[in-house]
Amino acid sequence: MTVAGGFYLGTIPSRCILLVATYLLLAGWVAKADKRHFAGEAIDAELLCEGQLAEHAACQCRQVEGDISCINAQFVDTNIFVDIAKNYKSLQSVTFHGNNFQDLPQDPLFGRGTHDFLLRLNISANYIVNLNPNALRGMPNLQILDMSNNEIVLKPSDVEFLSHTPALTQLYLRRAFTSTVNRTIQFNQMLEMFQKAKLNNLQVLDLSYNYLQSVPYGLACPFPSLHTLDLRQNFLKSFDVNVTCIKNLHTINLNRNSFHTIPTSFQKMADSLAPQTFLMRNPLYCDCESHEYIAWIRSTNALRDRNSLVCSRASPKNYEGVRAMEVQVEKLTCNERFIKSCHQMNLPLFVFFLIVSFIF
Repeated sequence: MTVAGGFYLGTIPSRCILLVATYLLLAGWVAKADKRHFAGEAIDAELLCEGQLAEHAACQCRQVEGDISCINAQFVDTNIFVDIAKNYKSLQSVTFHGNNFQDLPQDPLFGRGTHDFLLRLNISANYIVNLNPNALRGMPNLQILDMSNNEIVLKPSDVEFLSHTPALTQLYLRRAFTSTVNRTIQFNQMLEMFQKAKLNNLQVLDLSYNYLQSVPYGLACPFPSLHTLDLRQNFLKSFDVNVTCIKNLHTINLNRNSFHTIPTSFQKMADSLAPQTFLMRNPLYCDCESHEYIAWIRSTNALRDRNSLVCSRASPKNYEGVRAMEVQVEKLTCNERFIKSCHQMNLPLFVFFLIVSFIF
């Protein structure tokens, strides 16, 4: 076989040809690997931060999108937010999760400037205890605020805390209030904070995992645009609120609370709202006194998850775990004694809360 220049391949040993071919293949692979390496470096360069954040590998910054994220960076000084404001003039989204701030500053979190482009602020899981009323000043267009998984203790002065963020549409306070001291006073102050905030655009309010044994009667009234209220994983046994203020809601999540029966008053209220508004998976007790509420579960259109409701305790016991839609009510008895003291009902749920607290 002749190639350019009259050179005969036949004169080259087959082993040499194999070596040359292998070399060319390896060279091509290395070149591609280098391209991938440099492409990776380019991607990482796009995430590099400026200022103090540049020293922390746990932080990623997207300059063009105005997006900053620091997860488990172990910051303890809220002055880091002021540094961010100096280096990023068009902030849109800021996430600081898993740090140890404890106290929000008495001055505005990002300094005294105004951040018109900031739409999302996530300061969850930072062991925040004290809010301070001016911390959110300078964020007039903030739409999403997540302060979940903190240890907030409200003071009378904190009722102005949300008054600087009138554009909020979503407020997440999941497991934000864990202190068991003066809880009645705490939640009265929370309601006053909601009232003063004038959050007319708020659509989503998350108060799940907060050990609530009751909710303020006017909880939803400060939020005329509210459509989703999340109260799952609390200690609620009833839901007594101003019905007028929840008429426009399409989701009220009461899953995993302490409802062992469904009171007649709740049934009437639920039936007056939009269909399938409620999520209601709770540890229901089914016995000879349960016929009425089981019949309501089967007939109502208010429960989105009625096919998932089961008898966690039953008399006789062979109906435990059976769906309320299928249990034979005529065979239910009152031979089994259900212990309904407050302490004994809440102990398993309290233990569950402790486990969840360590996980999250």
